[in-house]
Amino acid sequence: MSTRTATIGEALFGLATVAIRRRPRTLSLTAASVLSTLERTGPRRLTDLAVSEEVTQPSMTALVTQLADQGLAERRRDAADARVVLVAITAAGSRRLRDMRAEGAVTIADLIDKLDDQDAAALHDATPALLRLIQLAGEDQDSRTPLPKR
Repeated sequence: MSTRTATIGEALFGLATVAIRRRPRTLSLTAASVLSTLERTGPRRLTDLAVSEEVTQPSMTALVTQLADQGLAERRRDAADARVVLVAITAAGSRRLRDMRAEGAVTIADLIDKLDDQDAAALHDATPALLRLIQLAGEDQDSRTPLPKR
């Protein structure tokens, strides 16, 4: 890793940290990550979620129960095998994620508005590369996350 890429990485990580710290604390980071995984991959077995989030199965069970109690996720039977219970995101869960992302974007946009025109233009020019980084991060995450068993 070059010094240049390390510096960029530190700056982006710092911005992500700012957005996370300034968000309302209505949902834990793990809960938000679970909802994001469910939104991206569709319904999953609880055991698969525990593996993908790197938590114990009892911890995931408790988290899914909390998400279900809040109406953000639901347990449902697998159509292919009624013995299997899957966890799925609800419409309310998708709305909550959308709201969280919008709040984070506002936090960053407010900071960008404080930059001079030259720095703001430089960030604007970097937007395609930043979007590509998000795409690459999603591809990496999907390759580590086990697929639901059918």
